[in-house]
Amino acid sequence: MPHLLSPVLSRWEVDPPAIQAAEAYGGLREVFGILRGQALVRPMAPAGAADCTECGQRCPVDYIPDRNGGQAGFIHCDCGIAPVPDHLLRRWQIDTRALLAAVFSGIRLSVDERVAGRLWQVGKANWAGRPREVWFARAFRATAALDMLRSRPKAIVFAPTEIGAERWCQATGNLVIALDSTLSIDGSSILFDSEYVEGRIVDAGLGPDAVSKRRVKRRADRTAKIELLKKELIQHLQAARDHAFETLHRIGQPQLLPRPLRKELGALTGLRKYDVTKCFQDPESRELNLYWDIALDLEQIMAWKGPIKRGRSS
Repeated sequence: MPHLLSPVLSRWEVDPPAIQAAEAYGGLREVFGILRGQALVRPMAPAGAADCTECGQRCPVDYIPDRNGGQAGFIHCDCGIAPVPDHLLRRWQIDTRALLAAVFSGIRLSVDERVAGRLWQVGKANWAGRPREVWFARAFRATAALDMLRSRPKAIVFAPTEIGAERWCQATGNLVIALDSTLSIDGSSILFDSEYVEGRIVDAGLGPDAVSKRRVKRRADRTAKIELLKKELIQHLQAARDHAFETLHRIGQPQLLPRPLRKELGALTGLRKYDVTKCFQDPESRELNLYWDIALDLEQIMAWKGPIKRGRSS
C-alpha cells in the first residue's frame, strides 16, 4: 500500500528527480523534512514555470526588475498577471548516491555509478544464505545499462517503483525489486525490509539448497495466507447473496455488491500487496480464484450455497 515515501520514489523515476516547493511545503512536508535533514536532497535551479493559483494552468515565469534592483517573477495566463514568490520556485533534486547509501546501510556498500543517471552498482549483501551483487536502476531507458545487467543474471536489482521494476525485469531478466514495496519510515529512519527481499529471492528460485527448510515453512505460510483470503471472500459472497435478495425484495431487481479490491483484501487480512498477488498466482489457489470470479457473477452469487470445502458447490 502507498506510504510516505511512495511520492518521493515516484519522483526518483523521472528526469530530473526533483521535488517542487509546493510538494516540499505541502503534502510531502513530513518526509521532505527527513530527506533534507539527512542531506538526501540538494537544491537545484529554480523552476522556470509555476501553476496559476486560480485556474491551475502551468505558465512560464517571466522576470522584470523590481524597485530594489532585483528580479521579480510573474506569470501570465487567462486569469491575468500574478506575482510568483521566489520560495515557490525552489526545487530540490534527490541525491541518488546519498539516498542509496541510506537505504542500503545494512549491506557492504560500494556505490558506483556505472551508467550515468541510470545504473549504479550498490554493493554486496548476504541474503537467503548466499552473497549477492546489489544494483540499482532508475528512469528506464534502452541504454547500455540493459547489457550490463544482462551479463549479471544473478544480480539483485532494485528500482524505485513497481512499474519501473517491471520494465527493467522484462528487459533484462534479472530479479528486480521495487523499493516502494521494500522501504518504510519509522520516525526519522528509513527502514529496509530484508526479510521481504529474501522472500522474493527464494520465490524466484535463486535461493541455495540450504534454505529448503525455509521453503517448506514459506509453503506453509503461503497456504495460511491463502486461507485468510478465502475466508474474507467467503464472507463477501455471503454478504453479496444477502444483498442481492434484499434488493430484489425491496426494488424488484437484485443488485451486485461490489467486489473488494485486492489491496482491500490485503488490508482486511493484514497481508502485504506482494503476498496477496503471490497467493492469487499460487497453483494451489484454484478455490481462491474461483471465489474471486464468482464475486462478479450475480447469478452465481444468488445460487451460492456455501464454500466448496464443506462439500457444497455454488
